[in-house]
Amino acid sequence: MNLRDLEYFNAVAETGQFCAASERCFVSQPTLSGQIKKLEEELDQPLFERSTRRVRLTPFGEEALKIVKTILAGTEALLDLAEARKDPFQGVLRLGIFPTLGPWLFPALAEHIFPDFSEMETYLLEEQTEKLVTALKNGEIDAAFLAMPHEMEGFVTDPLFCEDFLAAVPEGHSWCRKEAVGVEDLQGQDMLLLSDGHCFRDQALDLCVRYGATERERYRATSLETLRQMVRMGTGITLIPRLAVPVHPEPGIRYLPVSNKSFHRKIALVYRETHPRREFFGHLKTRVGDLCGRLPIRMIESPGSET
Repeated sequence: MNLRDLEYFNAVAETGQFCAASERCFVSQPTLSGQIKKLEEELDQPLFERSTRRVRLTPFGEEALKIVKTILAGTEALLDLAEARKDPFQGVLRLGIFPTLGPWLFPALAEHIFPDFSEMETYLLEEQTEKLVTALKNGEIDAAFLAMPHEMEGFVTDPLFCEDFLAAVPEGHSWCRKEAVGVEDLQGQDMLLLSDGHCFRDQALDLCVRYGATERERYRATSLETLRQMVRMGTGITLIPRLAVPVHPEPGIRYLPVSNKSFHRKIALVYRETHPRREFFGHLKTRVGDLCGRLPIRMIESPGSET
């Protein structure tokens, strides 16, 4: 048994196909199939139920996959540790972020922070929070920007900044005569929200419920940009994170601040307690704090306070 065979097994389990797994592992399908067969013979247990269209894990295969993922994550962590011991500011760094933050935060990181780390090879993963958490636990990414609260055993949740939510309404809406929206204005409003799986949906829905607004369930958007266009077309009103609000006014839509301190989200950097790049992550937090002077966000000084 060798690590490569375990990687083949993991690839087949995740893709559900030998062909797709072989492409992912950069080997021929006969080679990959042969190694999987060899692994099954060595374990004296079948790992997959095979059919012409798709392969499915056997009960033993499901249990084995959990162990294999732990082994592969441990191997990756060992390599990371060896690399980071040389220099925590060099090597490969894999960062995750969720879709309602990534398109606006990552450009600022790319422009103002990562040029200073030219010897670091950075990969970005944009996925919904649930998938990012899984990737963190499996060691597939080193750290992730997540919305708080998000505590995980064995992981550090390092608060970074606070971002306000603004109300977005179409031109001609009665709120356009206001400078700001009060929570009392939300009572009885029908709000447009994102589809299931987005953490921003959960945050906005919680505020709607808390202040008497309801969700327009038949019209759920798949992205912030779709949500924005629905507002522009007069379909309804919504909440938009501050970083996603354009710097210059745009036709057909108006953004209004909400005069309540609860209309925001706190963003943290989450990584393993034992991660060898903890020194770099501490430095990254400081540098992100510097962005608070350039971006419309507020630095969080500690888990219990914000400026």
